[in-house]
Amino acid sequence: MEQSTENDTTTSSTQFDGFATMYMRMPMSTTSLPIQGQCTVDDRRITLKFPFTGIEFELPSSPAAVIRGSATSVPDLDFKIRGSRGDLLVSIAFVAELRAFTGVGRQDDDNDLPVLSFCFFAPESPLSRLPRI
Repeated sequence: MEQSTENDTTTSSTQFDGFATMYMRMPMSTTSLPIQGQCTVDDRRITLKFPFTGIEFELPSSPAAVIRGSATSVPDLDFKIRGSRGDLLVSIAFVAELRAFTGVGRQDDDNDLPVLSFCFFAPESPLSRLPRI
């Protein structure tokens, strides 16, 4: 009986859903190819899923506290995660009007071009009405 309760909790623990885009650089070219994926956040764990690959990392704090609390003075989050090609600088901001978070990841040595971008939102956000592709 306890086990089924735990399973119910883990399946409903996804607090945020969203969209993600990974920008793959083409060999011998200056262009990048955007690849669409999905974003989910469970407490502080963010998962970006793309065809054939995925990225997971911990957020410095839970976004659920921001949604429940005052949205008037939410600071942006900037932090680094270590990847296979070096450090990735991740910036996340809260958009109060949409009740959503937006994020961008850039290679530490190249601040101009993003490696990935994502947004995630609570079920009550207006963005939750957008169709899933």
